[in-house]
Amino acid sequence: MDKLNQLYTQIEQQGIQAIRTHQEQLDPNLQNLEADSRQGLTLLIKLPAHVTRNINFVLNELERREPYQYYYTANTIHITVMDIRRAVSDFRMTKEELINYQRVIQKTIENINAINWHLAGLICSPGAVLVKGFYSSELQQLRNDLRTNFLKNGLVLDERYATSSGHATVARFKKNLIHPQEFLNEINNFHAVEFGDFRTSEVDLVIHDWYNRRPHLIERFSLKTT
Repeated sequence: MDKLNQLYTQIEQQGIQAIRTHQEQLDPNLQNLEADSRQGLTLLIKLPAHVTRNINFVLNELERREPYQYYYTANTIHITVMDIRRAVSDFRMTKEELINYQRVIQKTIENINAINWHLAGLICSPGAVLVKGFYSSELQQLRNDLRTNFLKNGLVLDERYATSSGHATVARFKKNLIHPQEFLNEINNFHAVEFGDFRTSEVDLVIHDWYNRRPHLIERFSLKTT
């Protein structure tokens, strides 16, 4: 947990520095979402209603201050377990490839217990607003076992780095902030807000776009609950 806190602190410091110097990272694809054809294969966790409700309350406050940014809706907010195949505009995958991924994930996940979560605190990265997620050891076990088993079975894993984060991205910068310091102050007001606790017993394998607007569910896997 200390390493996770250190990661979030590092992200936050980079975000504050970028915003204070007017160097926030804008996402050019948000200017024309319908033209963005990027898709990828991802294993993700959906958040329960009581958590997304609390997040939406905070996002509404941020949107009043900075209305021209991109804010995730309740049904698109998620936590990424693993980006298996990165989102690209010419995404292609054969039925056989997909079946092989499903087989390995199923074999891996049947040995993993349900994951406990605590979501608390809002921070900025240079390009987004994040909710900090803290998790039980089962998530890291799942990630490590998937990496090992994909490799053993000769399956491609496009993961850029072995992530340890458990955050949910809830907003992205579409335009330069109108009032950057006031925005940071507002984020700081929610620095320790409690969004809720929950237990994950299912993870979804989806083919989806970068912002999870139109996910195509491939399979829902069940973690051990006893």
